[in-house]
Amino acid sequence: MPISNASLLDLAGTAAELADGWTDADTGEAVSTSEVNAPAADPKATVWSFDSKTSAVTNDHAERNKDVGSIDGLGNRIVISVKVYCDAIGTLANQDYFILAIFRSDWGFDVVFVSDGLYIYDGAVWNEIGTDIVVQDTWQEWTFDVDISGGVAAAVCDVYLNNVLQASDIDCSYTGTWTDGTIILRQSGYGTDDLLSYIDWLKVGDGFGWTGKINGVTNPAKINGIAVANIAKVLGI
Repeated sequence: MPISNASLLDLAGTAAELADGWTDADTGEAVSTSEVNAPAADPKATVWSFDSKTSAVTNDHAERNKDVGSIDGLGNRIVISVKVYCDAIGTLANQDYFILAIFRSDWGFDVVFVSDGLYIYDGAVWNEIGTDIVVQDTWQEWTFDVDISGGVAAAVCDVYLNNVLQASDIDCSYTGTWTDGTIILRQSGYGTDDLLSYIDWLKVGDGFGWTGKINGVTNPAKINGIAVANIAKVLGI
């Protein structure tokens, strides 16, 4: 499937990684941690969990963040892939979302997973991708292929879910000033208590690292002599 080549970050959701510079920014009783054999309905060996607990009255959230290195240094293409399990989430209007935020020095990518859909921020409004494509209580693999070749004020992205292209050229032109390389993972529960999400892995790079078997080769580095990072589609996928 089209997945990030993880040239900058290849996170496997382990306890050791969580302890390696990921700041615990939980507020109130909310908890972000590493778990084994979770979630119960479809367990993975190691995951990170984000539980808002009794968050609604005091607007608490479970959060981890880290400066992972230079997003600026990736150039004009940024490919982000993440495997997410939303156990309990609410609506965007109630700010009951799981959010992945990634920042260059001059541009931010914010995507939220909520019960009423997947949304990407363009600096002014949240743009829904498809209609209600976030499914709770199941693992979903997402890839966001961002093109900033026209400048950050014209940034757009293609969105893939479980190997299927959902939308192309989505406005993600969220400009501003941030610390280059900052990544935030947060479960908010500003309207509802006990919201919970998990991630199995997160990859950030500058191209695709195709997975699966292609031309008889499993997880190839090249296809027909071309580096997979430079290939956008294979047989239309």
